[in-house]
Amino acid sequence: MQQTRLDMFENSTPHLEDRELLNRKFQDQGYLFFKGVLNRTEVDNVRREFINVLGEQGIVKNGSVEPVWTGAGLEHLDDNPLYRLSSYDDLLESTEMMKVVESLFNGPVFRYRNTDIRFALPHDGKHLTPPHQDHFYIRQTDKFCTAWVPLMPIGLDDGVLAIAKNSHKMGLLEHVEHETAHSYIFRGRKQRGVPADALPGPWLTTEYAPGDVLLFHSLSVHQALPNRSDRIRLSLDVRYQSSDTPRTWQSQQTILAMREYRRTAQRLAIEVGLSEPIFEGLLIEMMKRGMDATRTNMNTLVAEFGTQQSIS
Repeated sequence: MQQTRLDMFENSTPHLEDRELLNRKFQDQGYLFFKGVLNRTEVDNVRREFINVLGEQGIVKNGSVEPVWTGAGLEHLDDNPLYRLSSYDDLLESTEMMKVVESLFNGPVFRYRNTDIRFALPHDGKHLTPPHQDHFYIRQTDKFCTAWVPLMPIGLDDGVLAIAKNSHKMGLLEHVEHETAHSYIFRGRKQRGVPADALPGPWLTTEYAPGDVLLFHSLSVHQALPNRSDRIRLSLDVRYQSSDTPRTWQSQQTILAMREYRRTAQRLAIEVGLSEPIFEGLLIEMMKRGMDATRTNMNTLVAEFGTQQSIS
């Protein structure tokens, strides 16, 4: 990661009861970091269930309390059983989690259904998340925050999440396709990110512990640092918004439903003869409009935007 320096997050836990102050800090910093605010037993239960699934697949060593990697590649990992578990949903809607998020929004919140389960393998540069803004992928609104929840102790060599300081004040930035960065949420998709020269730094992070929560702005540029440990880094990220604001189509779909949607749209794009960059642009536009993955809708967007350049 190119950076001028790496600084630490400010801890906002002492101000958890002061909603007005938290909102000011969030708008100024683009993030809020809370230490030990979740129920540790619930967090440990999610991690244990994840490790059991990964152990059955030979990805982590059987009987391990921590997700010690066996060396098996991502191609041997099937995360569908992870997404079918209910424990991580319960954690993200627990009383403790709702208290944290509602402190920011000053009232009831809606949790996006497309929670991302993160399992960063050691020394896996191909699937390292590049710098990006979540608002680039969720275009209809920027009135949401992302919550990043570590499920284990995550030190600086374990693949921590880092945020570019004050990047939420830069507006929506250009995202370009990375030739070497691929998504492990949607296998085979090249990832887009913000060019490194657009980010002067510094970067902010911390050493995370189970029970911690990081909230960050929809425009905050963030990325994962390399995992140089012998363990698979386990974490969750999910988006929240105020309950009384309009909900996007995408926010109401699970990851499993989104994968099926993507497979259908990709098959149609191949039949139409679209290149991968154009397909990715069309897919974002289809999700933004809540359009079904049909040939008619695909052709409508092709006619509207043309096929000579990708949609941004």
